[in-house]
Formats: sequence, C-alpha cells, structure tokens
Amino acid sequence: MKLEQPQKRLGPRGFLACALGINMLVVMAIDMYTPALPGMTRELGLSASVLNLTMFAFFLISALGTFIAAPLSDRLGRHPVLVGACVFFTLGSAGCALASGIVGLVVFRMCQAMGFGAVAALETALIKDSFSGRDLQISMTLLQSLIIVGPIVAPFLGSFILTVGGWRHIFWVLTGFGVVELALSLMISETLPADKRLAGGVLETLGQTTGTFKVLLGRRRFSSLAVLLGMAAIPYAAFLAVVSYILLDDFGMTYLGYSVIYAVVASMSVVAPFVYMGLSRKFSVNAILKISIGFSLASAALMLAAGRWTPLWFCLAFLPFVLAEGVVRPMSFVVLLDQPVERVGAASSLANLVYSIMSSLGTVIATLEWPSYTLGLGALLLACSLAMAVSYLVFSRTVRE
Repeated sequence: MKLEQPQKRLGPRGFLACALGINMLVVMAIDMYTPALPGMTRELGLSASVLNLTMFAFFLISALGTFIAAPLSDRLGRHPVLVGACVFFTLGSAGCALASGIVGLVVFRMCQAMGFGAVAALETALIKDSFSGRDLQISMTLLQSLIIVGPIVAPFLGSFILTVGGWRHIFWVLTGFGVVELALSLMISETLPADKRLAGGVLETLGQTTGTFKVLLGRRRFSSLAVLLGMAAIPYAAFLAVVSYILLDDFGMTYLGYSVIYAVVASMSVVAPFVYMGLSRKFSVNAILKISIGFSLASAALMLAAGRWTPLWFCLAFLPFVLAEGVVRPMSFVVLLDQPVERVGAASSLANLVYSIMSSLGTVIATLEWPSYTLGLGALLLACSLAMAVSYLVFSRTVRE
C-alpha cells in the first residue's frame, strides 16, 4: 500500500488501522445500549416513549454532525475536526454514564451523536485523501465491512456488560472507547494539504450546500427516491427502538437469546448489499424497487399476522423487510449520487440527512401508545411500504433530469 499524503508517525497500514479502529469503536454507540432499555425505564421511572428520546436525539444530531463536519474539514483540515469529534464522543459517553435523569441523558447523548456523525463523515474523507486506485478500493471495502460488523457485535457486548453490571457500565465502556479513539486520532497527521482547502468561510460553504439542496429537491427523480429511502429508514429505526422491549419483556427472553435474534437480523443487513449487487446485473432500478417493495409488504403482512406468536416468528416476519431495506439503501445512494461533480457532496449530505431524520422519526412513532409494540411495528411496516410504493410510482414516471 502507498499513502498519497505521507504520515508523520504511521505507515500506510498503520494509518488504515487507526482510521478503521476509530470507525469501529464509534459505531458501537448505536446498538450497544439497546438491550439495557427495558431496565433503564424501570430504574429511571420513565415510559419507553420518553426514554427513546435518547435514540431520537442520537439519530437527529448525528445527521447535523455529518452535515457540519464535511465543510468544516474542507476549510480547517481533517485532523482538528477529527480530534474534536472524538472529544465530543468521549465527553458525551461519560456524561450519559453520570446522568441522573432523562434531561441529562438526552443532552449528553446529543453530544455523543455530534461526535459520531462527524467521525462518520470524516472517515470516508480521510481514506479518499490518503489512498488511490486499488488501495482505495480495498480501504473502502474494509471501512464498509466494519460499519456492518459493528451492529452485530454491539448487542452481544452490551448484553455481556449487563450480566456483570448495570446500564451505566455500558456508557463507561463507550467512554473508554472514546479515549482510545482520541489516542488514535492524535496519531494521525493531517491528510488535506493547506493548498487544497476551501478558501471561503465555513458559513459560506454551508450556504452553498444549502442552495444545492434546493436544486436537488426540485428534481422529482431525486426527491421521490430520497423520500422512498427515508420511508425505508423508519421501520428499521423503529425496530431498534422497540426490539429489546419485545424480546426481553413481552417474550421473556434472556440477554443471550435477545443477542442471537438481533445478530440474525443484523446478518441479513450484511447479506442484503451483496444481493443488490447480484440483482443489479440482471434487473433495472425500477424492477429492483418493485421487488423490494413487494418484500416489504410481505414483511408487514407477516408481522401483523404472526409477529406476536413467538420470537422466531417475530424474527422471520421482519427479515424480508431487512432484506428489502438493505437492497434499497445502497441502490438509492448509487442513483442519488449520480450527479454532476459539483453536486455529489451535497447529494451525499442530503441523502444521509433524509435517512437520519426519518430514522429519528421512526424511533418516536415506534414507542407511541400501541396495543403492543409488535402491532405498532407491523402498522409502520405497512404504512411505510405503501408510501414507498407511491414514491416509486412518482420515480418511475420521471425521465432522467
């Protein structure tokens, strides 16, 4: 491997290991505390809907972190923004561990999310700055693999911590991860030379990005597919918000059983992008969307009919949607980012922003006063599948703009 931008303290493999290590540790913040949610509601005397403000805030603020970090790093350089993001993540994690009530949890979860979102935006930029050709392909593949592996490992680790301690211990472990991330970030040198940074101010750059947002949203092909992507995000985020209540409280499963079911669902997320790669060789975008929407509707029907029978049926009912979402997401980003060079960055930010905002909305809707969370998840699956179908009809009638 060869670095395009030499590092002061690291070789190419050492740099890649540090960058991937930061990413792997920060991703754990999404799912690691989900098995603790039922116990937290009892200890803190909160309803599930109130406690899930911590998840709503995380998705929403991480989108803001992603939106701000990219232009900030284009102007100031990657390194100072990366170090600042790791500091935010560490302080937020420690604050969650020390929080005495929901207000503190939400505030510090937002701080953690700001760091998470910024790191997510910077990881791709660091690797693009530092590698090219085959080395870039390998590095990006490893980065995407770790993004997928994190959600599989995190619930097992969170469940293990709960067997030896309480939910605060999970956030202390995340604090430790943050310290390691900070140490790794300090080992990395700047990857964006001063002569390649934006000359304008950060606010000017953000203003230009916002203006491009308006242009993109004015195009029906882009906006309809962005809405479809957002509709696919809602049920998955809803699942994250309520799965622990369904499996641990409703079905009375152990932490190990919960982790196994969660890992099966996450594993389908790993498989789904490869399914999309296979489908894309034989089918058009429209055909793949129709297949995915069909799977999503089938998942809704199964969840409403059989999701409350047993944990196995609950898992089997949700898997078709996970496959559909895992196919729609990468395909949508490929189509949405098919823009002129000057709009690719804004299109990427807007697509991620829509996905994150809809995800945060899903966590709120999932914990409303449903007769059961399983029924609520089934209703969300049905409503979002129908909305995806409507968005598809609009998308399919647009010509390339």
